[in-house]
Amino acid sequence: ADTEFARFALASTTEQAALLRAYVEPDLLVLDDLFLARRIADASAELLQTVVHQRYKHRRSLIVTSNRVVQDWGKYLGDATMATTILDRLMHRAAMLEFEGKSYRLKEAAARIALSPSNDA
Repeated sequence: ADTEFARFALASTTEQAALLRAYVEPDLLVLDDLFLARRIADASAELLQTVVHQRYKHRRSLIVTSNRVVQDWGKYLGDATMATTILDRLMHRAAMLEFEGKSYRLKEAAARIALSPSNDA
């Protein structure tokens, strides 16, 4: 998600309008790995706020995944008030699923390493 928002900031006004439509018009939008980069640029934060607001206003579905706890979103956006408005709209008609545990990717990698022929000493 962060990469898409960064691309928006670099686009021309015409391209930005097309990208905004692409984020707002689908029945379902998935923002995967939000705040992977920890802090996103101001233009990206404003786009996120606009997308969430427009999708909320038009009652369009939105799925957001992030490894960051929502309490820290203000830090990643650089604006606690903006984080509050985004979370307000996300949480109003939402079901929040929180998962805890180890990464399945790391678990699978550890299993592969353990089974590797070079570890047969």
